[in-house]
Amino acid sequence: MSLTYLHGPALERCALPNGHQARFLWLLPVTASEIAFRRTHGTEALEQLFDQAGIDPVDPDRAAVS
Repeated sequence: MSLTYLHGPALERCALPNGHQARFLWLLPVTASEIAFRRTHGTEALEQLFDQAGIDPVDPDRAAVS
């Protein structure tokens, strides 16, 4: 689970009519090698790899970045 960082904070929170807020997070499919990379280097480092690679987060056939 991650913040919707590709779209910025405007997409993360949505005001509801009753005064409450909904918070949106996204589930991004990751490969076994990406999970291993995250365990060693942390989530921020993995997200930087995603940014550098310019991944398409909705492409189920994307190549692993690590």
